[in-house]
Amino acid sequence: MAKARQKRCPECGVNFRYGAVKDHPGFPFCSERCKVIDLARWLKNEYAVVEDLKEGLDLKANVDLDQIDDPDVRAALDELRGET
Repeated sequence: MAKARQKRCPECGVNFRYGAVKDHPGFPFCSERCKVIDLARWLKNEYAVVEDLKEGLDLKANVDLDQIDDPDVRAALDELRGET
């Protein structure tokens, strides 16, 4: 069983607990509602990617995955490696 982790919802700011990313359908949000609100903002062009994606990096070739400290990415990588 995965240990309980805590995260702050990027949409509403509520702290929530989850065991595994795959078992929390709204992750990284606290609920499906917050996930849909965020999606609606993307669809209404309220968010924008401001870097040239054509010049993007290939993560496997250029980034040491063990040095990534973003908690969302870290949790997903740990789960993929079976370190839950």
